[in-house]
Amino acid sequence: MPAPWKPRPQPPPPTTDTPRCRHFGTCGGCSLLDQPYAWQLHDKVEAAEVLLRPALGGEPIAHDPPPPHSPQHFRTKLLYPIRAARGGQPVVGIYAAGSHDVVQIDECRTQDLGLTAWGRAAQQVLRELRLVPFDERSGRGTMRALWARLAAGSGELLLGVTTTPGEFPRGAELADALLAAAARLPHHPGTPTRAVGVVRSISDRPDAFLFGDRQVPLRGRDACEDRVSGLRLRISAGSFYQVHRLADVLLYRPAMALCGDVRGQRVVDGYGGIGAFGLRLARAGAASVVVVEDNAAACRDAEWNARQNGLGAQVSVVRAPFANAAFAAEPDLMVVDPPRSGLQADGVARVLAAKPRRLLHVACSVESLRDDLRGLGAAYRVVAARLVDLFPHTPHVEMLVLLERRA
Repeated sequence: MPAPWKPRPQPPPPTTDTPRCRHFGTCGGCSLLDQPYAWQLHDKVEAAEVLLRPALGGEPIAHDPPPPHSPQHFRTKLLYPIRAARGGQPVVGIYAAGSHDVVQIDECRTQDLGLTAWGRAAQQVLRELRLVPFDERSGRGTMRALWARLAAGSGELLLGVTTTPGEFPRGAELADALLAAAARLPHHPGTPTRAVGVVRSISDRPDAFLFGDRQVPLRGRDACEDRVSGLRLRISAGSFYQVHRLADVLLYRPAMALCGDVRGQRVVDGYGGIGAFGLRLARAGAASVVVVEDNAAACRDAEWNARQNGLGAQVSVVRAPFANAAFAAEPDLMVVDPPRSGLQADGVARVLAAKPRRLLHVACSVESLRDDLRGLGAAYRVVAARLVDLFPHTPHVEMLVLLERRA
């Protein structure tokens, strides 16, 4: 019989450790900054337990205790829409809550300090070069977004712009100016930031989507490299990568602990991206790892990463949607890390058809995780659950749930 669910204790007493930001309440980047972090974490765990209680079978949700100080400057990715201010000058920043109005960001408590400084400098570059923002209503203009990705373990910084299609005669001039703006940014102690390239992302979409399907290098490299957990990881402009500076400590190490001893096991890494989970499992001794990924850039990264880390003999990459991917049935372990929409019916069906002995579900939406667990419940039981807060000061969380196939 599953243990009866017990309510969590009352929230901890309030503290004064609540960071202040001049944009809070206007910018839509975070909504909980004014709440003590211990309260945020308590409420997130409580909400997850209430929502997932029927699927967990009495299994409690583990989590790290709150740190002594509220997390700040942990986000390692910048993505700013570009809009026209009065007079047509470009303004960049974060959307205001519930709208497409842009709030110009002069400070940010969640984003890396260097990225915020670069965003301010990049706006001035756009203005000096008199580049025209894209207007989704009229379809005129060129510049859609500014973006940047910081590999926190190496300090490498990949810069980029998103534009409409067509010729871009000022691309090289813009790239040089953006690199110059990144020359002397504030950085974390011991890891100086170094820009390694500027990429143009080209979007054919008529709407305000901020990233394109085609990536063209303007200067330098089209990918940055991270050094983390003893691995070299290449991340191309179009590849997904966790944006919390401490993702290795907060997410990947607990995930590996849940997976346990994988020596000699056959592993499938579904929605595997650049191989962030799969490479760690291969290095831990898995006999074979199949990384299943639909994104072409991420597949290339995963193959490169396997070779560069001496894991090419163990790791293979299958480019296909997870629901349609071909791989050997009944692996010892399957890891799935789907997008916010979850596995959905076709992904659940693919898991059930594959019959893995154990399944680690990595979810970035508690609601979609609940639906997935309902679909898996007849064939699998939950043996462990863990909440990982990669998104402090927002309602979002990451969840790790380990399931075992029923006898």
